[in-house]
Amino acid sequence: MRIRSATPVWKVVTLLLAFVLPCQAAQFTAELTITSPQANFVYDLKVKDDFIRLQKTVGPMTVPPFPTIYNRKTGVTWGIMDQMRQYVEASDPVKTMVMNPVVGWEFMRKDMTGTKAGTETVESYPCDVVEYREAGKDAVAYRVWTSQALAFAVKTVSYAANGNATMALRNIEEGPQDDALFTIPAGYAKSGPGAKGADSPADQTQKEKSSPAASGNIVFILDASGSMWGQVEGTAKIAIAKEVLTGLVKELPDDSTVGLVAYGHRRKGDCDDVEELIPLGRMDKEKMIAKIQALSPKGKTPIIRSVRLTAERLKNQEDETTIILVSDGKETCDPEPCGLVKDLKAAGIKFVMHVIGFDVTEEEREQLECMANAGDGRYYTAGNAGEFLAAAREVVEKSTPPYGIFKVSATKNGKPFHTFVTLTHQESGKKWSPASTSGETGTVEIRLTPGTYQAELKDTGVSGGQAPVVHLKDIVIVAGETLERTADFSDGNLVITTLLNGKPFRGNIFYYRQGEKKHFHNEMTAPSTGKLNRRMLPGVYRVEVWAGQIAGKPKVVMEDVEIPAGGSVEKTAEFLAGELTITVTFEGKPIAKPIEIKDAGGKAVFKNWSNWPKNGTRVVNLPEGTYSVLVTYGGDQKRRFENVTVVGGSRETITAAFPLTE
Repeated sequence: MRIRSATPVWKVVTLLLAFVLPCQAAQFTAELTITSPQANFVYDLKVKDDFIRLQKTVGPMTVPPFPTIYNRKTGVTWGIMDQMRQYVEASDPVKTMVMNPVVGWEFMRKDMTGTKAGTETVESYPCDVVEYREAGKDAVAYRVWTSQALAFAVKTVSYAANGNATMALRNIEEGPQDDALFTIPAGYAKSGPGAKGADSPADQTQKEKSSPAASGNIVFILDASGSMWGQVEGTAKIAIAKEVLTGLVKELPDDSTVGLVAYGHRRKGDCDDVEELIPLGRMDKEKMIAKIQALSPKGKTPIIRSVRLTAERLKNQEDETTIILVSDGKETCDPEPCGLVKDLKAAGIKFVMHVIGFDVTEEEREQLECMANAGDGRYYTAGNAGEFLAAAREVVEKSTPPYGIFKVSATKNGKPFHTFVTLTHQESGKKWSPASTSGETGTVEIRLTPGTYQAELKDTGVSGGQAPVVHLKDIVIVAGETLERTADFSDGNLVITTLLNGKPFRGNIFYYRQGEKKHFHNEMTAPSTGKLNRRMLPGVYRVEVWAGQIAGKPKVVMEDVEIPAGGSVEKTAEFLAGELTITVTFEGKPIAKPIEIKDAGGKAVFKNWSNWPKNGTRVVNLPEGTYSVLVTYGGDQKRRFENVTVVGGSRETITAAFPLTE
């Protein structure tokens, strides 16, 4: 299969999805994970028919955390911005890639050829495998595992020279999904050019990036060339560097974003001996310390190539990154290191470069200082272990602004509760969602620069109107200190049982807030048990239970149903009904004719004017009571039955015989 670029881009993605996805999708939830050398992400995924809903829960803020809804049939993506009660709409995959990785990954394959490559089982789902190749190349660029049962790609691998990336599903749970999750909330205005107060996804991302909580990313470039075996005050420079950097790593916050590059540590005389030991990402202290301690100097000093490699990794980073270069000498492989740094800055790569010259000559110092100036950073000279430690600590402190910790714990009915935390910086008014509480512990620790904040946490998993919100005000963050606050989302439980003649049946439930005429939710009880459990926001409600299978649709109204926080209320709706069988004959043979049934008050509860009974017989379920029955043959030929009594559980039969006789 070949998809050509002449096709409009939104149609290209729709065609690609049609190739790897069946026409009708299942309904399910899952976690969608993306792992790559640059960063890792986790999304909450919900799928219903042609719609896909995504919301990022883990990963750098370079990808918007607001939910997106993608229509696979139309190619349209909506970005839902709850804070502004607005939404953005786009059908161009290039513009929506940052909001929707599913669309983005499909778009990257738009000009490739897809070839079927058998079947494999992934996450317990049998999958069709398709390999994608660029035109004229044999190497596989993408491999996609698609489940026919889910109508979705369970796993996708992108193969690249700088490291493979994988998008995969985990914790898949099949089941019906709420339609409301895949529609634009009522009252939300469309954001776009000319819209008052509208922010594009890029604007929203920029706000998050520049929020008070943003902290710098750091990449260490460490000189591990042969000259690092040289001694300073009787100790090898590499030993001093290892000790200092190990200490700095231990001092960094656990959630720091750090990377590590080294050069000259594997081969002698090789100018290409540059290695990214740890990609930029959330720091694993033990892993980073082990990598530092394992370095064994051997080769040359390819500074330019190490900086170029680092910049290549950073070119897609939205946040500015601090590069800290540690070197004991000048470039030995390529000319003009200053020129390279200037070119990289001019290319728009967002970094600041500080340089620590460790036991260097004046000529070496000039070259290294030039690089620092070109990188808008500072140059530090270190002649011994103490100076190296002081310089390294100062440059790291410049890269990690002072911060405090805001620890918030969310509970619901005495148990840990998962929810997103939205913060507002009180001085600037900037708002963003940096994290969510853990479903296991109910807590999250958020690193913030000193200042005053407000927090908002919502519970979107209960009925009863708008989602309950807990507001935490006057959150004063002090550098080096931890502030703890709690948010309680205890709700109540309503248990409804529906009985027909003492036996369970499926009843229709409608919920109303006190004083309102329009219901906010409706559902059915289980037909086998007649029961329904509904978590609800504490408050007072009116509940109506309808019996749709009984003529006249009788209902039981429950007024002033009070739901207590953390408590449970049980209600039972009982209905009594019997069967009335009406047979119509003409000259002793069954015939189909109109039937009308009225209750004792004269209200018609059953009319059968067009859909006449087959074989002249109609069985009607009626509430317990007294009725009149009218059967019309035509003209003056009518048969009326008065005072027909129906008792719960009874079965009554009447016969209307035509023609009428005197």
